[in-house]
Amino acid sequence: MKPRIMTLIVAFVVAVSSAVFVAPSASADGLSNPSGTLTVSCPGADAFIQVDWKAGDRVTVRWRIDDTGTATNISPVLRIQARAADNTAAPFIFPSGDAFFVLRGGNGHHEVGLESDWNPDSIPNINHLRVKVQNGTTEQGTFCYQERNIYNWSMIAHKNAMAKRGEPYILEGVGTPEHPGYDCSGLVYASYNPIANFPGWPVRRAVDMWNWAKNNQSPGKFYAKEVAYSDLKVGDLIFYKTTAEAVGHVSFWEGDGRVLDALEPGTNVGVHDEGGLRNVRVAAFRILGVATVANG
Repeated sequence: MKPRIMTLIVAFVVAVSSAVFVAPSASADGLSNPSGTLTVSCPGADAFIQVDWKAGDRVTVRWRIDDTGTATNISPVLRIQARAADNTAAPFIFPSGDAFFVLRGGNGHHEVGLESDWNPDSIPNINHLRVKVQNGTTEQGTFCYQERNIYNWSMIAHKNAMAKRGEPYILEGVGTPEHPGYDCSGLVYASYNPIANFPGWPVRRAVDMWNWAKNNQSPGKFYAKEVAYSDLKVGDLIFYKTTAEAVGHVSFWEGDGRVLDALEPGTNVGVHDEGGLRNVRVAAFRILGVATVANG
């Protein structure tokens, strides 16, 4: 962000064959504003996962598993794990008490469940959830399987940025000995890039990050989702027009009208009221990632 900013700112229900476990924050159609979604499919079995990242170590998970009926007497199976950066894993425990869910009943049947604020205590930072779907139990024989990851990058990046509070604003700073301190996009860059499995920002300036986000909204290992201001979640990035360029500033949304950023020369990285920045908002984006691990 450039020094001209201040002169230019002027924003259990249970049923045998089709069970839905509903919490107040969800409806039968799913979470109203999930952080991200993941589809995992193999012939005969489809799973749809919604996640709402609450912090580095907590997540709400809504799952659905469907039998699409490619073979009789074959049951879809769902497993979900929380994984740390070093791949330490904690299994999701389903209502049955098992670390897996077997869908029985045949073609057309489905099951839905919700776990609010899951906190696997062996994972201090959930880097990603790994979801495995297979068609066929061990006894039946597994006919197909697929494993995919959904990543928790935005909340971990926000946590990393919070750890930099008090650092000085320095134009072009990214927190290295060569470029100490942070400017607005340098804070974003330095907060995301150390995260395990994160591919790295291909651009550095706020305006280039905004352009990248606009043009990379198809699900992939690293992509962006444009977010309505009414749906902002902690860690989402907000871009602002504060210079002659289309975008001159970027901040992390903190909630309750506050943002976390490197605001301008003479200030330190910190949390403050969004104030006049609200009037020059351009767009908000959530940084997401999904990846296929294995299939067969």
